[in-house]
Amino acid sequence: MQAGHEGLLFAFSAFLFQIGLGLVTFEQVRPLFGIQVSDYCFLMSLLALVPEFRSRLREVKHSGVLLSGTLILSGALLSLLNSTNFSDAVDPLARLFVLFGLFAPLALIHSKHLRENMLFLIGGIAANSAIALLQAWIFPGIVDALSINPIRPDMSEVLVNVRFQGLTSHPNILGLSAALATLIAAGLLSFKENTHIRGRLIFVISICTIAALLSGSRTFFASLVPGLAVLAFLEKWHGRAAWRTVGAFCLLSGAIVLLVPGTVQHFFERLDGGSDYNSDYGRWWAAVDTLNEISQKPIIGWGLDHFNEAGLTLVPGTGEIDGVHNSFLKYWHGMGATAAVGFLMLFAVPVRRTLQTLKKKTSGNSMGTLNLAVACLVLLFVVSNLHPVDYNRFLYVPLFLLAGFAARFPVPMERTRAAKHATNLLQLPRKRKAHCEA
Repeated sequence: MQAGHEGLLFAFSAFLFQIGLGLVTFEQVRPLFGIQVSDYCFLMSLLALVPEFRSRLREVKHSGVLLSGTLILSGALLSLLNSTNFSDAVDPLARLFVLFGLFAPLALIHSKHLRENMLFLIGGIAANSAIALLQAWIFPGIVDALSINPIRPDMSEVLVNVRFQGLTSHPNILGLSAALATLIAAGLLSFKENTHIRGRLIFVISICTIAALLSGSRTFFASLVPGLAVLAFLEKWHGRAAWRTVGAFCLLSGAIVLLVPGTVQHFFERLDGGSDYNSDYGRWWAAVDTLNEISQKPIIGWGLDHFNEAGLTLVPGTGEIDGVHNSFLKYWHGMGATAAVGFLMLFAVPVRRTLQTLKKKTSGNSMGTLNLAVACLVLLFVVSNLHPVDYNRFLYVPLFLLAGFAARFPVPMERTRAAKHATNLLQLPRKRKAHCEA
């Protein structure tokens, strides 16, 4: 009876987690205390897991996420030595603890059924993309109507060249999350068992691509293309499959050009650098400035109270103040080398473990999912280097899921020369005894 009760609690926790996963991009919906709606689902999911939390977490202890989170939180605490205003450091420290101390273990525990989680994730991103489409063409006030205690005003009402963000906190977040949903949907399309949902996956790709164009996010293609290239290489797309994929994207692109020519023109103007201010120049300038500041305090960092000040510069001739658009540099600047190493491990350890597992030639279904996981990790790493993703759930929670899924496969142990030598030494006494008896 007890086991059945725990099973029901776990199922309830998994359900709440998947609902939260579908709402991770709804950052402008914060019902109480300025906490976004997905976090409420994650916290309730975590509470339901309390009776079996430790035992479930043992299954994914080799994911590398817990060690990475420990390094990041340790770096955050060490950086307090350089903080000039402790009260300003409390908020980012609490946010980091919730992300890496609570949500990371929760996502690891629920990482077993990765495909189901992916479907909830891309479904939520597609819904947010649909909201952006409705705002652009039918219902201009839909974002204001659905937003609850938003953290910043809708950017489409502020920018001179209109860019839509749906219910995310920035147009770039809509574009980057749309890139992730498009990659996942493209990967799931190649799985034979998903033929019954092929139409829905194509719909997700279409609506997310249009929303990305409406967002004006140039990093949509900058992150999606490497992810698709890695997926095509690992899945060995060739011949008919490759041409089918290229043809589908050409048809989709043509349809978008016919339906929304103005949006496409504005998007490609941004690709060419013709945005409302020289963002490329500003980002390079901010990155160089951040590296210069890091060189002054490379070990401990400048302190958590300066976390949002990395690379803040006035872009010449624009009047715009912009910071560094690289999450790794931002972590290093604010929390020092320990946190920087932890941040890199979030990506490096899951990729390494997944590639080691792929060498084993696991079952066909798992192989396809692992290939898609590597492609998503590459996309998320590119995203982290193109936009300052401090705590955004759309990047970190999928990252934790991918790492946990990879950790559930035993990695083949290769015998090193030292191990072989030790084995030979152990066998020497037996060989001598056999020789004496002979």
